[in-house]
Amino acid sequence: MTMFYFSLELICIPIVIMGVSFLSYLIQTTPSTIINLNHRYQKTGSIGALLLGIILLIKPEPNYLLYSAVVGFLIFHYCCGFTVRSIYISSLTVVPSPWNKQKVQVHLATLSQPLDKEVYQDLFLLLDELQAAGITTVVLTSPLFTKQKRVRSTLFFQYKLKQKGIELESKPIPFYTKPWSCCLLAFQKYLLRTPSLQSLPLTRWHQYTLRLPSRSNSRLSE
Repeated sequence: MTMFYFSLELICIPIVIMGVSFLSYLIQTTPSTIINLNHRYQKTGSIGALLLGIILLIKPEPNYLLYSAVVGFLIFHYCCGFTVRSIYISSLTVVPSPWNKQKVQVHLATLSQPLDKEVYQDLFLLLDELQAAGITTVVLTSPLFTKQKRVRSTLFFQYKLKQKGIELESKPIPFYTKPWSCCLLAFQKYLLRTPSLQSLPLTRWHQYTLRLPSRSNSRLSE
């Protein structure tokens, strides 16, 4: 009888782990839109519940080191792992600030994507969508803003922003303030040998902060 239960556990536990992992994947990949930022709490809480369920299934006795690791992962996911997509474009993703509901970061949807004219066109569409959602601060940070040790020209970019009443702040930032992004880019550049990243200087990062006018100010200016 004991052998039967042991065999049953060997079969059921991997199935349960695979099922829970698949549910976590579905939760994480469920589209979240800019107008519904509360998905951050729902996704983080659901993934946390699933992870704790797996731990209790495999190791019923208390393991505080493992619990601490799960809590650390959930904190990281809450702060950095939650992204939302525009309903109009797919080349950019938005990371809402966990502390300020009116502030977001914008990133390329894929690390290997070049910073071309189409991306800038999508960015302006995204800015309109963010402004309509009440966002007032948009942060863009990337080594793609530099080329041959110089910051790329932004004259046309500034001109288009000025037309929309958006203020632009520009400054270089140390690469070590973005350790996770640096690791991902280094993996793509040196291990996967992504062609578009071979000439990219990973130690030269630049940050643009866009100050969007509030909707009430935009209506007054109209």
